[in-house]
Amino acid sequence: MKAAIYGGVVADALGVPYEFKSHEEMLDNPVTGMTGHGTYNMPVGTWSDDSSLTIALLDSLKNGVDYDDIMNNFQKWYYNGDYTPLGETFDVGRTTKYAIENYSKGIEPIECGGDGKRNNGNGSLMRIMPILLYIYTNNIPVDESIKLIDDISSLTHAHSISKASCNIYNFIVQEILHDRYTKNFKTLIKRGLNESRKYYDIEDKYPCFSKLYSKNFLDNKDTVVSSTGYVVDSLEVALYCCYNTDNYKDAVLKAVNLGGDTDTNGIITGSLAALYYGLDSIPREWLDSTLNLELVNCIIHDFYRSLKN
Repeated sequence: MKAAIYGGVVADALGVPYEFKSHEEMLDNPVTGMTGHGTYNMPVGTWSDDSSLTIALLDSLKNGVDYDDIMNNFQKWYYNGDYTPLGETFDVGRTTKYAIENYSKGIEPIECGGDGKRNNGNGSLMRIMPILLYIYTNNIPVDESIKLIDDISSLTHAHSISKASCNIYNFIVQEILHDRYTKNFKTLIKRGLNESRKYYDIEDKYPCFSKLYSKNFLDNKDTVVSSTGYVVDSLEVALYCCYNTDNYKDAVLKAVNLGGDTDTNGIITGSLAALYYGLDSIPREWLDSTLNLELVNCIIHDFYRSLKN
């Protein structure tokens, strides 16, 4: 499980310098390793809001699920630069910003998130992994876990599409956590998708997932995936890149080299890939270049320690 957090943070840092570059630009000059500067002119190994909100959530979960505590941690990040590699907050998503400012005005935590169709950026999916690990370690039943994930997403992103995307991702994560030593990655991805489809009707409420659930989406090498900040696009990118590679490094590079929302597509892909392939699959030189992993490690350690108490 440590691998999932590390794998996400490293992939986020890999993607930060290239955010908003087009796929064509990335084809002309593909990323092959950790670099710096670029879009935000940040040092090599700088990770973004994606990782900050992930570890802020993880840090809260050591005390159990408390929505006020989670939002307080999000405030610390937004206003004070906590949970960042350099003490500086940057690349704040519009919907996330709106939600945190709502909480600062006294609105109840799960009422803070935007619930309009235009509020379906990838800002809750990018930080959802800690609650999925919590669900596994606490053996939370499926129906209860769906409600819990809905609430955690709703802290910032409350539309049904965002909540469903986080839950579809969770079905695959749970398959990996239960069977990564006995089943191949492709099997687990498909099994998770098939299980999730029982809960999300593409004919009625969720036509947005028609492509994801289509028979040839994962197997067709010519499938076109969009690397925008739309949550469904990011989910498709992560699953397609993990399915069509056979190691962490190639999965993450495939996602980042699509261009667009490179840091977020990186963390969503990297977390899933590292969860399956393990901590040793993350290139050592990438880990060594990633800033302030000491902070990340301390938060992971505290979370693990809470599980034993």
